Amino acid sequence: MTPEEFRPPWFLRSGHLQTLLTGFYKPKAKLDHPVVHRLPIEPWGELLVYENSPKSGIKVREEGVFLFHGLGSSHRGTYMTHLADQLLQLGFRVFRFDLPGAGDSFEHTFLPPHGACADLLWSGLVQLSQRSGLGRWRGVGVSLGGNLLLRMLIDHTEELGGQKAQGLGISKAIAVAPPIDLAACCRHMESGVNRIYARYFLRSLKSQSKIRALRWPQWRERLKEADFSTIRRFDETVTSPLAGYANADAYYKAGSTKGELRAIQTETVVLIDAHDPIVPYKIFLDADWSATTSVRVTRRGGHVGYLYRPRPVEREPNRSSSPRIERWADSWIARELSL
Repeated sequence: MTPEEFRPPWFLRSGHLQTLLTGFYKPKAKLDHPVVHRLPIEPWGELLVYENSPKSGIKVREEGVFLFHGLGSSHRGTYMTHLADQLLQLGFRVFRFDLPGAGDSFEHTFLPPHGACADLLWSGLVQLSQRSGLGRWRGVGVSLGGNLLLRMLIDHTEELGGQKAQGLGISKAIAVAPPIDLAACCRHMESGVNRIYARYFLRSLKSQSKIRALRWPQWRERLKEADFSTIRRFDETVTSPLAGYANADAYYKAGSTKGELRAIQTETVVLIDAHDPIVPYKIFLDADWSATTSVRVTRRGGHVGYLYRPRPVEREPNRSSSPRIERWADSWIARELSL
């Protein structure tokens, strides 16, 4: 099934419902214990990356795959583990990044997870290439991680294939629901019924902030002035100053990619949904994509939801029964990346 052919059952034909159900339906793929790479990101501390290799008997490919998650998630997220599982079966070594400050990495850096840390992720990828002996990569970024992936491809075109090439290449990239305009996405979440998502993120951010304040004095000081009334106010009073930006506007400008997408030279697939309630479809309508970028649009998949009921012919033949609802995008992304 192609993205354009994606059709959820009638009772899931709502971008809001897809998004909300995905927040509750969080099955994790069972993976072997990963190798944990602790990578220095001076002067901020360390970046954590989790490596899994294909099981014995599966031919290992020469290229590795890196995965970037979205805001509020980590390497343990549902789509991160499911994507890793699919890609391992295809023979890839898989490296799941935690954004700085996400997951367990809050113990190793005081940085908050944020949308302008692409240079730190690039530094981690360069170090992984040196440690693992992998010079060729493919990458997937989901939601905020998708935009970080695009930012990395834009900022490092020379290193990836130009005169400054350092023996590191990315042959293909897939960005899923990337918020290419951070300010516009923030405004969208703070309007109308979409405020339900803003409240969800704010509750999660408030809880995470308290945990980080127990570990880092920088967070304790910052929370004295923290404003959790809106996403923008949180970014203004917490995210921006901790990440080294003067204000939310400066942070959003640094992290957004919309005005520079034509610079991408890597083969890139962007998967977006016309009914995404968090990353609005309208921000993509006037985007100026590069010739190497293919944009695939689904309908009623929500924000990284893509829950559907497979037809009998689509079900795995070796399974006595198949769950009524499955996650379509994980297997499609893995197959698309391997092409």
